[in-house]
Amino acid sequence: MRNAECGVIRPQAVAFLALICSAGLLWAGQPRASSADLTSSVPAVVGPWVGTSLETPPNAVAILETSDVSLMEYRAEGEPPLWLAQVGGVGRRAAFHPPELCYVGSHYEVLERAQIAIPVRGESRRVMRLVIGRGKSRYEAWYWLTASGRMTPSYYQQQWWLLMDAMRGRPMAGTLVRITTPLDDPLRSSARLLRFVEAFGS
Repeated sequence: MRNAECGVIRPQAVAFLALICSAGLLWAGQPRASSADLTSSVPAVVGPWVGTSLETPPNAVAILETSDVSLMEYRAEGEPPLWLAQVGGVGRRAAFHPPELCYVGSHYEVLERAQIAIPVRGESRRVMRLVIGRGKSRYEAWYWLTASGRMTPSYYQQQWWLLMDAMRGRPMAGTLVRITTPLDDPLRSSARLLRFVEAFGS
């Protein structure tokens, strides 16, 4: 990923930003989504994309309060890269943070933010779509959160579900998943993310 100031920004840093910087500010969710839809462990191969594990920044575990962090860079022939960041938390609501705020703190601008519906195995799922920028560089990111098998684009909805689970004596288990790609062209980047998510969820 490119940076107007120094030419290159490390994909590890960009992926980590995803973990701590992408919160939905709308109260919406899908209360009955299956836990198998988009929350499986991070695969090494997703469709035509081959993944490379990235080193987790040393302070990630301390900030997120969990060691269940996966950072991956995926590449396919003739395609720009995709970066996937996934954080899991069992018994800890603190493992999840509102992420857009971190982009601003890292000198990125959140240029667009909206919930969108995407098809996953014949069913509609809602994710949060972001366009972020720094200098002349633009990236498109999709993210979602889960809580005990329910999927939502909203951080606050996820936190509510986890709180209710705790009050009912149920295990608190959730994930935050974000996928980012260069915004070379809005149609191409969105299509690339959709193909990846469909393959990721299959």
